Amino acid sequence: MIRKSNTISSFYTKNKKYLNKQTVQSAALSMAMVLLISGAVVCAPSERKVTTDVDIQPASTAGVFSAVSAMELSAGGSDLNYASADVSVVAATSDQVKFDDDIYDEWSDKVMAKDINDYLSIRKDADQESEVIGKLRPTDIATLIDVFDGWYEIESGNAHGFVSADYCITGIDAYEYALDVCDTYATTDVNGLRMRSEASEDSKIVTVVSKGTKLEVNDDAEEVDGWVAVTSGNKTGYVKADYVDVDMATSEAITLEEEAAAKKAAEEAAAKKAAEQAAMAEQAKIAAAEAAAAKQAIITSADDVTLLAAIIQIESGSECYEGQVAVGAVVMNRVLSGSYANNVEGVIFQKGQFATSRMSSVISKGPKASCIQAAQEAMAGSDPTGGLTHFRRAGSKDGLIIGNHVFY
Repeated sequence: MIRKSNTISSFYTKNKKYLNKQTVQSAALSMAMVLLISGAVVCAPSERKVTTDVDIQPASTAGVFSAVSAMELSAGGSDLNYASADVSVVAATSDQVKFDDDIYDEWSDKVMAKDINDYLSIRKDADQESEVIGKLRPTDIATLIDVFDGWYEIESGNAHGFVSADYCITGIDAYEYALDVCDTYATTDVNGLRMRSEASEDSKIVTVVSKGTKLEVNDDAEEVDGWVAVTSGNKTGYVKADYVDVDMATSEAITLEEEAAAKKAAEEAAAKKAAEQAAMAEQAKIAAAEAAAAKQAIITSADDVTLLAAIIQIESGSECYEGQVAVGAVVMNRVLSGSYANNVEGVIFQKGQFATSRMSSVISKGPKASCIQAAQEAMAGSDPTGGLTHFRRAGSKDGLIIGNHVFY
């Protein structure tokens, strides 16, 4: 007996790129019905009949096609013997989901890599040992050029080569897979499109977006007829479906040369950015040094009365006049104590003692008249503290209270 069961499968494999699920299903169902109606055509002894029961279940196109191709045709000598086929046919669709004809046509020759972590190698020839010339990544779409034994010849972007068929899906299966792995976005067709908090024209306006804006489609949100759930930044809401074009964010394969060029460009961009940041930091450092030098020049040019008046204003500018003289006296008591610097500038700028960050500003503008007078009195020997060398805000320590300060 000559078996013809592989003839249809071979034909399907060779011509797969020209077939989509609808055409294959239609052909499969038509063949099943012909066999059912025609009954048996017997031209050989009855004992050579073969009867095949086939139950076509709702599944993918491949399931329908292989079920029909499993019907055996037998022959003895030159006489073919078609046995009657008991066929149970159930109209099948892909996971019971119907797609528009345009989708079938658009994706009939499309290929995607499936269940890969990073990429599927595109090789120069249909051989596992052949040179790798590119990469087909999870969201890349390729066009099927031809089918070989276990290999697909594809084109995607600038990549043209071969990928292992074991790791690929095609046609409407690829489309369904793309829906799962690719982000979906909605591009606005009009200016001033309102994004609303709910799928209703009476709901609150979340934001207004301009024409050409790409909004990420929120696949987790409830589907409402006439509306598209979208995300813009940290805002979520709905826009009218009539004013947006919804599409998937697919990509194309990349050649190794393109990958190397992209890597080089990224490294150069990173190096340029680092150099710019370093230059900006150096400029900031220079500017800070110049500002510090300018402040120091102002301070250095000031006499002791001005320095003392400035620190009095900083530490007690809002205090009563006696309190201002008392602060000046603390500075002078330190100068004379022998435990601190023996000059006004040294005492004032001793680390951690006085708030001197505003000194140059106060000096350049000129201290208040009351502070200048208080400094002059303190330098002349006036001392409301009686020789004390410290002060702080009142209430934190026991001592002599003058205004809002305690002296000790």
